[in-house]
Order: sequence, then C-alpha cells, then structure tokens
Amino acid sequence: RESQRVPSILTALPTSRQWVLKSNMLLSQGITRVLGRVGLSTSTEAFRDTARDYMNMILAETVPLIPWWWLDITTTFATVSSTRTYTPVSGNVTAWHSFVDESNNLTLNIIGSDSYDSFDPDRSETGAPRDVYVSGVNTSTGYPTIDIFPLPNSAETIRLRYRKDIDEWTSSNDGSDFLALGIPRIMESVLIYGATSLYLEEKGDDEGSEREGGNLARVLDTAKRQNINMQ
Repeated sequence: RESQRVPSILTALPTSRQWVLKSNMLLSQGITRVLGRVGLSTSTEAFRDTARDYMNMILAETVPLIPWWWLDITTTFATVSSTRTYTPVSGNVTAWHSFVDESNNLTLNIIGSDSYDSFDPDRSETGAPRDVYVSGVNTSTGYPTIDIFPLPNSAETIRLRYRKDIDEWTSSNDGSDFLALGIPRIMESVLIYGATSLYLEEKGDDEGSEREGGNLARVLDTAKRQNINMQ
C-alpha cells in the first residue's frame, strides 16, 4: 500500500522539485535548473557559463569528499620488455587501489620512494613485476605515471583498480547526460543545489544561498548513505 501512495506524493511535489526525480538529465538541463532557481535568464551564455563553472567547483570539492563507489574503475594494461615507466590510465586519478599481475597470478605491492630506491639502486634487476611506484605525471598529458619493479623482461597483463577523477566540463559537454558524464542520479541534485547556492552568494542573496546550502546538505547526506549501501 505504501508503494501505491508514492505517485501521489511525487505529483504533490512543487514543479521546482519534481525535476530532481527525473533520470537522464542533460548537463544543459542542469544548468537551466540552476539559472531558474537563481532567477536569471536561461538563454544568456555568460550566465550559463558561470552556472557550469559553479557546478564544476562543487564537483571538484565533492569527488574527494569520501570514497564514492561510482568513481571506482577496473582496467588492464600490458607491460613491455625493458620498459619501466607507464601511464596506465588516460585520465586523472585520485587513488590507486590495487595492481595484479594476471599473467603470473600475483598481487603487486604499491611502494613509496624510499623502498623503490633501496630495492635496486642501480636499476639493474629484471624479471616479473613485484612492485609499483607512483612516480609522477606524464609531461605530455598530465596523467599519473607508475614505475614497475623490477624492470619487466616480458609482456605481462596488469589489472588495476583505481578511483578516477572527473575532468572539468565545458560547453562541449552540455549535450551529454549526467550518467554519461559519470554522475549518478542522486549527485545531479548535489551539483544543482550547490551551484545555485554559490551563484546566489555571488549575487548577494545570503538568505537564498543559505536555503540552497541546506538543500545541498540534505541531498549530500542522502548520497553518502546510498554510498554506504553500495560498498
């Protein structure tokens, strides 16, 4: 009987709240919602750019907040004989979880710089991978690099699990839905309420900004509880 009551509850929501429950929302629609809540023209490109910037700011602060399940990725790459350094992920990474040598059924250790330097000072040892050192960033792409120890002497398949970051959105992303951009439904509300709060603060509407900040806190708490259920 409770499930039969849900449609009437949703229908009773104000129009300004019903959008939160829709799926497959485009980034452009999210921007429109922010501007609608702020009270600005939804067709002015300068306003749309600012709203998108604020959504990017909220996203940048939300991604490292907790270990979100929807940021976890598993992929593989292959080692090359006599090649030590790799850029295994074509994107930004916020955490490395594990590396596994599938070819030899071996879990690799993630080590620090002191261990890496002390294990083989002259860098002469070769063999099957045992350790991984996060060595810096690729100067061409800006993506993180890793070093494999010892120096691989054959092609091995390495499976890695990591937590991705999400690149900043531009107007070229406006036609993509949030799911395609890597954002689950509950986080749509986080971004829209958060961006609205920042925009209202910029306009000097402290009361409105505080109201939207309260909405942000509410849905962010819901997202955190959902995250616990997934892990």
